Amino acid sequence: MLKAASVVFFLFVSVSFADQRSGSAALDRAVRAFREGKLNEAETQAEVAVRNNAHKPEAINLLGAILTRRKLYSEAEGQFQAALALEPGYYPAKLNYAELELLRGNYQKATELYEELQRADPKSELVQFNLVLCSLLSGSDGQLASRVDSIIFPGLTPAYYYARAAIALKQGQKSSALAYFDLAKKYYSDAQCAYFRQSLTELGLLATEPEVAGKRSPKKS
Repeated sequence: MLKAASVVFFLFVSVSFADQRSGSAALDRAVRAFREGKLNEAETQAEVAVRNNAHKPEAINLLGAILTRRKLYSEAEGQFQAALALEPGYYPAKLNYAELELLRGNYQKATELYEELQRADPKSELVQFNLVLCSLLSGSDGQLASRVDSIIFPGLTPAYYYARAAIALKQGQKSSALAYFDLAKKYYSDAQCAYFRQSLTELGLLATEPEVAGKRSPKKS
């Protein structure tokens, strides 16, 4: 496995055009494998992409995301830091680093990182959703209601419904959570719901993919 230091400092002084094409193809393969859940293949291809395009943050960030999914958090952090060393304003690496801290249970740090992202992108439903999770899991009940109410509704993503479902699951209200999942499925595609469902699963709020509840849909309060 490539370490962050080798990615940034050791590999290449310059990259040939052929290497760039090879790296791009490997990055495409890594993304495809990652989306299909083939983490070993994704990691191998991401490492090839990093070697061939060591001066760009995209492949390094993807390698960090793969390592995060494999729960190799320290190594993942090194990759995100390496990507940000190359391009300090690289938004995807900042977003992934914030999510890494959330998964680690470092809720205060995650909140600080997401709030920084929110200042740069105040309309991001993804950031708004994750700030709800930070408040929910840290027990910051005083902030929770305002966090949920700040999510754009109706939005381009099912962030609002999954935030409400997360709260219901945390409170043991499974039927209410399932009703919110039903609403999300009604208005958004499986692809749009996938990230939010994965987040709740990785954080231990959702054990398996919810079934359709067949309950009366809740209203926005």
